[in-house]
Amino acid sequence: MNRLIVVGAGPIGLHAALQATINGFHVTVLERGDIGAAIRRWPHVKLFTPFSMNSTEAGRAAAAETAPLPHGNELLTGDAYVRRYLSPLAKSEQLRKQIQTSTELITVSRNMYGKKDAVGKPERSMSPFRLLVRRRDGSETVMESEVLFDCTGFTARHRSVGIGGIPCPGERNCLTDADFEIAAPQSQHGSSDHTVVIGSGYSAATSICVMQDSSLRVTWITRGARDVPIAPVADDRLPERRALTDQANSLALHPDSSIHWCPGAQIESMEHNSGQYRLNVSFANGHRQTLVCDRIVANSGFRPDSRPFEELQIHRCYATEGPIKLAAHLLGETADDCLNQTGGAVELLHNPEPNFYILGAASYGRDSRFLLRNGLEQIEQLFDQIPSPMKALA
Repeated sequence: MNRLIVVGAGPIGLHAALQATINGFHVTVLERGDIGAAIRRWPHVKLFTPFSMNSTEAGRAAAAETAPLPHGNELLTGDAYVRRYLSPLAKSEQLRKQIQTSTELITVSRNMYGKKDAVGKPERSMSPFRLLVRRRDGSETVMESEVLFDCTGFTARHRSVGIGGIPCPGERNCLTDADFEIAAPQSQHGSSDHTVVIGSGYSAATSICVMQDSSLRVTWITRGARDVPIAPVADDRLPERRALTDQANSLALHPDSSIHWCPGAQIESMEHNSGQYRLNVSFANGHRQTLVCDRIVANSGFRPDSRPFEELQIHRCYATEGPIKLAAHLLGETADDCLNQTGGAVELLHNPEPNFYILGAASYGRDSRFLLRNGLEQIEQLFDQIPSPMKALA
């Protein structure tokens, strides 16, 4: 049992692959895009946490072979994190031959068993995983492994802006994937007369802070009735997160700001004609309004893409789509600050499917309280217990 495939070459996938290599596995990393593809989509955004929390000792040692590393207390942008750490890590002696970019996992099952076969029986684990993958040129091939990690993150599928989280009428025709990204500075995107930002989290807050300089007028739509758009974390220990929260809230509440905060609004429908969008919105008090704008930034969040793994026996949470044991633990957590969360025991990472593990952001499903540190801790916990070729030889 020495073949291990990691799906995803982001920070969690690369660190998991490195640790698996150290433990004696024959590792292959499948990445449908490029190294750190998801992080490359927000190159200008600064991480809340310092480099020391977003790397490991083994990872730093491997990456240092090919490039000088950031200081431990540096707050890196997405671009700097990929360029100065993830790319050097991927080029390290341990990983450079193991990573296959532009290689997409289409679906996976077992060699001898379908989804409903050998339920709870030990013989299921004796049959290797069978993966159908697609290369850059469109060709397809089959790969096998005894152990499989889903490290695909949660940015593969965006969440919709319509009422109840489903697309509103017109949304699928009006919005493209690019409209769901964090807003880029004016020099990268150009300016607009009126932009509507939709979202209630830190991504939307980041877009608001960017848009103050690249749009003459911004309407910020958030769900729910709150005193401020972004609830501050009490005694926040992450200065960058605290600064972002304060700036976004100040822009939304200041009477002379170009930001108009529109709390509690729901998107009923939208249309796009002659370069302009028309959004029909409603409020809890029955009031309705039509907004006309020339740009929409839909920071409504993302969700994991579980479709490639549908033929495996995975028990997912009906609320968050994360693996049920970890999801139940996280739903029981009362701390709003992700720094105060406990990852729980390694048993929470186990699935009904033998030797299959969901790690990193994908394991949190729709729970937004994930930090890179959480995923790195999962890897460390898992390899303390997972049977490995190296331990078998000891």
